[in-house]
Amino acid sequence: MNENLERRTRILIAAKDTFAKEGFRNAEVKTIAQVAGVGKATIYKHFDSKDHLLLTIVEENFNAMRDVGIATLIGNGRALERFEKTCLAIAKFLDTDREFSLVVVKEAGEIMTEIERLYKTVMEENKPFSDAFINALKDEKLIPDLPNDILLELIMNLAIGTVYSWTLSGTEPLSSKVTELFGLWKRQIASTTSADHQNKN
Repeated sequence: MNENLERRTRILIAAKDTFAKEGFRNAEVKTIAQVAGVGKATIYKHFDSKDHLLLTIVEENFNAMRDVGIATLIGNGRALERFEKTCLAIAKFLDTDREFSLVVVKEAGEIMTEIERLYKTVMEENKPFSDAFINALKDEKLIPDLPNDILLELIMNLAIGTVYSWTLSGTEPLSSKVTELFGLWKRQIASTTSADHQNKN
């Protein structure tokens, strides 16, 4: 890692920790510089503003969650099992970051439009992959045969709502909530399958 990249990484880690501890509005660039072990001017060589710092961290988190998702979705096994493993892996990633997630939800209103743009960019870049996986869920008759764009929006809205609720009021790990939701889904599938068998008989 070259010196500039190493310094940039230190700044981002320091900013994330400072935002999580002090809140975005209360955090000062000079504090971030002290934690990172660099001068305040050095931060402005890498980032235009405190907003830019926050957006960069959010973008890197989106990319990290995408990488976790792809790593667990690809492979053998039934689509539902891979989907559950993916959601659990992402939930565990967020479990380690709850304080920072809370800062984003509660204090990033002024730059939420830009955060939404980053999110949409990541989703659009990975649309072929999400389409393939949604088709696998359809093939196993786990979700309705609706247009993929609608299904993806429904899935992501459920995921975002769950994360938002957990961030603001959750006391248990997000991974526990994910396990609970998939348990409900699997019980519903088992119940539907059993009813279908009884109807056929």
